[in-house]
Amino acid sequence: MSKRFAIAGSLAAALLAGGCGDVFIGINTDGRIEVDVRTRGVDPDLDGFSVSVDGGVQQLVGSEGAVTLADLREGTHSVQLSGLSDNCRVDGSNPRPVAVGAGQAVAVAFEVRCARITTGSLEVVVETSGQSPDTDGYAIAVAGGGIRFIGISGTETFTGLAEGAHLVSLKDVHQDCTVVGGSPRPFMVVAGKTMRVELAVACGVVDLDPSS
Repeated sequence: MSKRFAIAGSLAAALLAGGCGDVFIGINTDGRIEVDVRTRGVDPDLDGFSVSVDGGVQQLVGSEGAVTLADLREGTHSVQLSGLSDNCRVDGSNPRPVAVGAGQAVAVAFEVRCARITTGSLEVVVETSGQSPDTDGYAIAVAGGGIRFIGISGTETFTGLAEGAHLVSLKDVHQDCTVVGGSPRPFMVVAGKTMRVELAVACGVVDLDPSS
């Protein structure tokens, strides 16, 4: 084989190798999904939601907002809206498949409907003072919320309570201890909110003068 043909063959092989490399490097990732969110209902989720594609990083979007998911390869992707309040739901499928073409922008609309919130929560905080505390803790009961164990200084949150007054009782209190203000006592539950309830227990001899 002459030197001229050998050089030509090497050049052709190099061009073929370069062409294959170009095909691999040229995968299109210019696609994007433009997500639009609209929220309806009497008690909307005002703090917004999170949107993700293919289970990846979540991006924040307002309850009346939009976000763009960029740098997507050509193909079908899964878009999900999350972070909804318990009283809200998405119309239609969620997550939902979205087909994206090379360099294409695809619009996706999520409509969220939120029902009226009819329940609230009570955050019960217990603090015990005195020289002989009831170290084994107490049982705390909320009407409509069941009974739980709570330590001598602890917090328990009761959720899903109907709006209105609920009796809160502290039980299994040692005979040398007293629930300040009495037990049970009524506390109000406000729909959609967490109300704080503070119960103080005094045991033995309690010094009521903080300056002494």
